[in-house]
Amino acid sequence: MNIAVPAPGQAESALDALTRRAREDLAMLSFATKPWVIPAEHAGRRIPDVAIVGAGQSGLVLGHELKRRGVDNILLLDRAPEGREGVWDSFARNYEIRSPKEVMGADLNIPSLTIQSFFTACHGRAAWDALKRVPRTDWMAYLRWYRSIADLPVRNGAEVADIDFDAAGVSLSLAGGGTIRARHAVLATGMDGGGAWAVPEVIAAGLPPERYSHSSDGVDAAQFAGRDIAILGAGAAAFDMAVTALDAGARQVEMFMRRRDLPMKDVAREFETGGHLNHSHELSDLTKWNLARFMSGLSQSPAEHHFFRACSFPNFRILPGAPWETVGMDGGRIVIGTPRGRFEADHAIAATGTLVDMSRRPELARIARGAALWRDRFQPPADDPAPGRLLFPYLDRDYRFTERVPGAAPGIGRIVAFNALASLSMGGMSAVSISSHRFGVPRVADGLTRALFAEQEDRLIPMLEAHDREAFELPADIRAMLDRPG
Repeated sequence: MNIAVPAPGQAESALDALTRRAREDLAMLSFATKPWVIPAEHAGRRIPDVAIVGAGQSGLVLGHELKRRGVDNILLLDRAPEGREGVWDSFARNYEIRSPKEVMGADLNIPSLTIQSFFTACHGRAAWDALKRVPRTDWMAYLRWYRSIADLPVRNGAEVADIDFDAAGVSLSLAGGGTIRARHAVLATGMDGGGAWAVPEVIAAGLPPERYSHSSDGVDAAQFAGRDIAILGAGAAAFDMAVTALDAGARQVEMFMRRRDLPMKDVAREFETGGHLNHSHELSDLTKWNLARFMSGLSQSPAEHHFFRACSFPNFRILPGAPWETVGMDGGRIVIGTPRGRFEADHAIAATGTLVDMSRRPELARIARGAALWRDRFQPPADDPAPGRLLFPYLDRDYRFTERVPGAAPGIGRIVAFNALASLSMGGMSAVSISSHRFGVPRVADGLTRALFAEQEDRLIPMLEAHDREAFELPADIRAMLDRPG
């Protein structure tokens, strides 16, 4: 299909016009956005009211929402260079994002801030109408543009190495030295922010580190040229890596899966309703547990474009019912034992998702010691003990950590888990999903503004009594008349 797209100059002009319109829209909706939080100090210096760890899509949207609510004394920290935050321009290899193109949330219900407005300005309305899902690079360009509109204080190159807390605030120690003290902190650190990318022990113990990688690793695809590649897993990330290797000139790519059938159900789309997205955190613990049980039995279906592209290569094949039982080296070759026989490869890729376990994140060690986990608050059914799932933190309705032992970890509720750690407590949707932002971001902001407002309750009346700004200026003759005795 030939689709007319704007010429480069036209696209630049259209994007400039959209930028102006977005800023005008924000100005028109500026009621109740003026700063209202009474400053707090620590060691004689004013501190941020909220520090957000992570300036990818979740951190940006939450920061913008707080700013729109009059909480502008915030700070976003991200270890990546500016414009490289998040996964989209680092290790993600999918051509399109998997959310539907109509997804909302970052826009804060302002049409000029939607991905549709941005994409249409860049590529034209016909291109948008023909689109099924947004290309990954366009989504990243949208986030960069969004950051310029939101105009948030972001400190790049800042990696948080330790998080401490007390009744008065949170202290974030940086890897390069220095500590950020804030009243509240938010972990907006994505899929692996609550643990680690999962590499099965059979691979980690059986192969030298240079002979395998995880689908999340930022590998140089050129290394796959002329080599036999074995991929464990058949979900979306597995097909992304298969296409990457095949496009790079791999001699053969074999995909191994435990199940007998490909995971073709896109169950995540069924969650994208105003009922589930807005109220899943209110479900009973048993229902949340059973939802997680159901979802853990599924793999994310592959993206359509990468599935068919991989299958178009004659040197690609899928091996169902072939879990890796043994993995080792035989001379210079990787040898993989499966129920379907013995296979060889030059490089192995684990497309095996993430493992949630705060003990694997050094910066979360203090939180892990004091936070309530699901194992502390929930007795799982006998037929589904799921010890790994019991390691998720037991969060409150505002995504905040709770104390394992009341009174033993004061201040832990000042830390918000707006990342993968939240998925069990929130009933299946956390901050990791783009579609969760429309309802999740306002709920996190509600919790933070509620806490900040409550902290200054005893100062409200004195503040109002000290207010000396007049509603309007009285003319001199009227003021003189009012001052006249008798």
